[in-house]
Amino acid sequence: MTIKPTPARSAIAAFVVAFALLQPALAQEGDGIDINMDALRNRPKQAAPEPPPPPPPPVVKPAPPAGEKQAKTPRRWAGKSITILFQGTELALSASASQRLDSIAAQAASTTQRLELMSYAGTADQRASDTRRLALQRAITVRNYLIGKGMDGSRIALRPQGPAAAGEQPERVDVRFQDE
Repeated sequence: MTIKPTPARSAIAAFVVAFALLQPALAQEGDGIDINMDALRNRPKQAAPEPPPPPPPPVVKPAPPAGEKQAKTPRRWAGKSITILFQGTELALSASASQRLDSIAAQAASTTQRLELMSYAGTADQRASDTRRLALQRAITVRNYLIGKGMDGSRIALRPQGPAAAGEQPERVDVRFQDE
């Protein structure tokens, strides 16, 4: 019976021949890896890492004298809302809206209070994408005005709502003061 050569049989045969040739060299020196065990046993041991230094003591501010009041952040408008009205599809601020925003900017610039701009535009019978886009543009107009007056833009959140609920003023931006 003849055995037909296949790629697997050829690979096995090549391995057997290579192993037979290398076997005398492997038998001479053990496993072929030279390790100086004495050097490993006698090496100096590493010192344990030093613990981190203790944290610095907390800084305690002295209490104010008994008759002196502590300055508090003004919270005159915390939780309140001021409405900025717009005409039709206009984006421009009216003079009265600018005055209101000036007082808001003056109040909010001296605190870390956050603002939320809830903007409404159009009516329910208009396309939702158009009313929401107009509401967003108005909120951006108000935000940019406040930033121009020195307020930090990262403390202003925009919430374009699209059309207002029935019975409410549809063309407006409500500036809501968030609690800190």
